[in-house]
Amino acid sequence: MKKEIQDVLDALRTFIIEHQYEDTSMLTAYVGFDTTAQDNQRERPAWLIELKNESKLIEEQLDSEALKRLDTQNKWKNTEEMIMSHLETNKPEGRSTVIFTDHQDFLTLNLPIPLQTKLYYGAPQLKPLLFSLDHYKKFAVVLFSEEEAKIHEVFLTVPSEEARVQTGPLGGISLRPGGQTARTQASKRRDLETERQVVKVAAEEINKYLQSDFKIEHFVFGGNLKIAHAVKNALHPSINASLITIQPMSFDSTNNEIAKNVKDIAESRETEHDLALVDELVSRRHACGTAVLEPQGVRLALEQGQVSKVVFSVPFECENFDKLVIKCILNNCDIEFLHGKAAAKLNEFGGVAAVLYYSGK
Repeated sequence: MKKEIQDVLDALRTFIIEHQYEDTSMLTAYVGFDTTAQDNQRERPAWLIELKNESKLIEEQLDSEALKRLDTQNKWKNTEEMIMSHLETNKPEGRSTVIFTDHQDFLTLNLPIPLQTKLYYGAPQLKPLLFSLDHYKKFAVVLFSEEEAKIHEVFLTVPSEEARVQTGPLGGISLRPGGQTARTQASKRRDLETERQVVKVAAEEINKYLQSDFKIEHFVFGGNLKIAHAVKNALHPSINASLITIQPMSFDSTNNEIAKNVKDIAESRETEHDLALVDELVSRRHACGTAVLEPQGVRLALEQGQVSKVVFSVPFECENFDKLVIKCILNNCDIEFLHGKAAAKLNEFGGVAAVLYYSGK
């Protein structure tokens, strides 16, 4: 997912710069047309009703003086029709779409994440997009038995906290090509050699599978623990580094059981990472001055081009963070979001921090 996030940020940066966002108010449209939702399967889908309501709400919020201007009236008269026309011309894919437009040019991003239909006018509204992308995770779960290995793909999404499980395209990997009879007739030495070869083949297949899908950030082994550990030791080092844990998970686990296991693992790992990050930021600030932990310092560091990464707590405490997010994108900074205990800890310092290229002292 990291590559997709970077592609999105690069496209946004180009669009924002070309359209002079500081001088031009933009419409940001989040359209959640997720066809897996029952309300969106009707002849008049829920997202269309929500879009109409959002369009009316935006017009009501516009300054009355601005609405007296003919160009503003014309611009907003057909907002809903403009978005619908754009969606018909550019068929949406995935489960939601985000559109940035100055009512002339468009930047459209299709997402695999279900998002709420919402319209914003003014500065480009990026928080829901970036937050959702940051928390969209794809895991692989490899379960082993004495006879085979099977791969499941698990998709975790926020804000719906949904976990979807599907069988990986690879299907199953046979771990006993010779069959039970052939094994019992072989000598102990030959049997051991066969097992080594089987582990090697399984590791090669898993290496190939995970290397071919850059969206899979982490994976988990389960099932027969002896075989899982043997395959782990045979994996390519770059793949081994992405193995989070080997869990005592049954080979016959249901999709719901697999999803729950992965959600628990992901939440525990993320909490541990986030708390460690806050501790690191505090340490950097005190030890060498390569971090700042309050909004004013972060803004100044961004203006001076010192920032390599900005860390935000979620939910955002202040609407001024919208401008900080845009500055991060324009400066090509990494962005990371914290929630739960780590977010509460960062909120003690103003809810935002930055890692610097060099000391600001």
